[in-house]
Amino acid sequence: MMEQEFELRSTDTTAGTALSVIQEMAALTAAGLGMEEVVEGVYRAVSRLMDTTNFYIALYDELKQELFFCLDVTEGQRVERGPRTYRKMSGGLTEYVIQTRAPLLLEESSMERITELGVRILGITGAKSWLGVPLMIGDRVIGVMTVQSYTTPGLYGERERDLLMTVANQAAVALENARLSAQQARRMQEMLVLNEIGQALAVTHDLEEVFHTAHLQLGRLFDVSSFYIAVVDEDRGIWSSAFDVQEGERLVGREYPLNEGLTGYMIRERRSLLFRTAEEELAFCREHGFEHLGQQANSWLGTPLIALNRVVGVLAIESYTQSYVFDEQDLALIQAVAVPVANAIYNARLFEQLQQQALQEQRVRVITEQIIGAADIQAVLRIVTEEVGRLMGATTAVTRLGTREQLAALAQETSAAALE
Repeated sequence: MMEQEFELRSTDTTAGTALSVIQEMAALTAAGLGMEEVVEGVYRAVSRLMDTTNFYIALYDELKQELFFCLDVTEGQRVERGPRTYRKMSGGLTEYVIQTRAPLLLEESSMERITELGVRILGITGAKSWLGVPLMIGDRVIGVMTVQSYTTPGLYGERERDLLMTVANQAAVALENARLSAQQARRMQEMLVLNEIGQALAVTHDLEEVFHTAHLQLGRLFDVSSFYIAVVDEDRGIWSSAFDVQEGERLVGREYPLNEGLTGYMIRERRSLLFRTAEEELAFCREHGFEHLGQQANSWLGTPLIALNRVVGVLAIESYTQSYVFDEQDLALIQAVAVPVANAIYNARLFEQLQQQALQEQRVRVITEQIIGAADIQAVLRIVTEEVGRLMGATTAVTRLGTREQLAALAQETSAAALE
């Protein structure tokens, strides 16, 4: 019934209707709408010109070699966003249109024709009529728009091909404008978050609070369900995973020698790293002669934390489920975030050291006052033994009196006994 209705409607589709649709598309392009609104407008426009019972718009990411199905209508029903929303380039008809940058019209089911084109049949098989056109910005392909029928051969012809190309030319501009607008909005959000991170960390003197603030604020820009901050202990020659969240769970921190893993490499080389796939990361580890630590990520982004020309740690974000999650812009963003985080870590650790130093000085003053007020030598020895032991964190403390020679001899005896 649907196809009969379409046949009646198609005979009445005049040049006036096509002109009206073109004007509608021009208004859509100039309206400055978001991606979802543009996609809906394109779908409505094409539906006025031809049967869109089976229709999709797939946007093309050249860097990731990936298709994003921003709208997919099958047998009149919208396909819910899910695994098929993203698809790697895999040699189908859509990919053929991208590669040739030209419309493709199959007026009837012809496996021989499809074999000649050298393409694979993906998704639902058995289309009787297939029409796909590229979405072009200059000589750059940004996607493909397609209509098809699984029941009626010859449903689309040269007339529909030309109409769909006309709509596609304007749709491409509207979609690109929406993408650029979203990109600009994201950049503004990034600047806002960077400013707020700097303000929040500038007044934070607790190291744990620094970690939580960095994690919370970065969560406004990235998926930080897998995220860690490592800190460097130069005196002990180690780095430790001080704040380590993997797939939403906080893990117990671990310590590693400074030369181990990607983190150790970034600490030594003061270099940020971006891996779009697990294969890229593994190849890098093999090339530089060290083993990957922990669970293998599909996407990985990390940067050293440098304050006053000293590496104080490393900040990294991972994805264990998707490849090509991060790009060069994300790398630049995390490098910008690293500046206030590194300064905050440096200041928090310095503040902690100063607090400990002030506490020790206060305890020394108290001990001094106790010694001065002691009644006799036995009281002095007791105070010195107990309080100095506490300062040193010792479980037991002993005070010996004697001449220099006697104490030297006692030290030798103690050392010899320890060796035995």
